[in-house]
Amino acid sequence: MENAKEDKNIFKRINESFKIQVLICAVLSAIVISGFFVVNRTIDKNKVHEYTITEDIDMINSIEDINIANGNIILDGYAFLLGMDSTNTSVSLLLLGVNSGNEVWPDIEQINRPDVNTYFLCEYNYKYSGFRASLEDTELKDDECYEIIINIDYSVDGLYKVRKTVSSNRFILNGKLYVYNPSQFDKPDLELQSELLRKVFSDGQLCFYQKEDGMYVYQYEEKLYWIANGDFEFDKNGQTIIPYYLYTSQIDKLPVERVQYKFDNLDFHFEQYEYKDEVTAPYRVAIRDIPDDYAITNITTGHYDFETKTWFWKGSFHLDDLFNGKND
Repeated sequence: MENAKEDKNIFKRINESFKIQVLICAVLSAIVISGFFVVNRTIDKNKVHEYTITEDIDMINSIEDINIANGNIILDGYAFLLGMDSTNTSVSLLLLGVNSGNEVWPDIEQINRPDVNTYFLCEYNYKYSGFRASLEDTELKDDECYEIIINIDYSVDGLYKVRKTVSSNRFILNGKLYVYNPSQFDKPDLELQSELLRKVFSDGQLCFYQKEDGMYVYQYEEKLYWIANGDFEFDKNGQTIIPYYLYTSQIDKLPVERVQYKFDNLDFHFEQYEYKDEVTAPYRVAIRDIPDDYAITNITTGHYDFETKTWFWKGSFHLDDLFNGKND
C-alpha cells in the first residue's frame, strides 16, 4: 500500500509540475537522439564496408610498395577509373583474409601522383590517384594470407554513389607483399641452365599465371616473357597462336591502322619468338618487347585456336613500373 501511495504521489507531482515535465521530456529526447546516432553510425559503417568484387580491367591500380615501421604497415599505390577524373573519386582498401574471410579496413590518405597523370596523359586527369594506407601490424594475424581489395567510389549526376571493387591481385602474408596467392601458386623451378630465365623468375614481375594450362607471363627489363611448362599444349604444326592485345589511354598514338580498333594487336606465334640462345628446360620461353609509343592501360593475352576461332584460355592484366624514372 505504501509503495502504491508513493507512486501515486510521484505521478501527481509530475502532473502538477511543468518543470519536471520539461526535464523528463528532455531526458527522454536525449535518450532517443543518442540511440538514433548510435544506430545511424552503425548503419553508415555498414554502408561504408559494403562491396561486391567484380572484374573490371578499366580500374587501373597498383600496390607499389609495403613498409613496416614502428608497429605500422604502410601500403603505397595508385588507383583510378579510365575515363573519369580522379578528383571525382575516393579510394579505399580492404584486406580480406583468404581462408577466414576476416576484413581489415586500413586508414587511407589520397595523394597527388603527377607521374601517373603524365604517363597516362589524356583528356582526363588522373593526378589525384595516389594513396597511402596504414594499419597497425597487430590487426593482421600471423600466418594468415590477406588479399588486397580496392574500392573506388564516385557519384553519378550528384544523385547517388556508386562503388566499384576489384582485387589488386596482391597478397600480404606475414608482412610480405606477394603478386600471387602463396597457397595457390606453383613456384617456378630455379635450378636451370638458363641464366636469363633464372633472372626473369627471381627479379622479374609476375603479370599473369594460368595454372591449369601451364603458362606464366613475366615482365622483365621492358619485355614480356611467356613461359610454358610441361602442361602447356603447343600446336602440333608449330604455329601456337598467342594473342597480345595492348590497350591505351592515348588512342591517337596507336599505329594508324589500329586507331579505329582502339587497341594494338601484336599477336604472334610462340615458336617464332621462342628463346633459343640457352637451354631453358623444363620450360619453353617466348619474348616480346613492350611498346613505349603509348601509355599501356592493360594487356590481354591467352591461347587461341585458329581452326575453331576460339580461345583455349584468355586473361588480362596491368603492368607495373611503367613510368618509374620515365617522367623525371
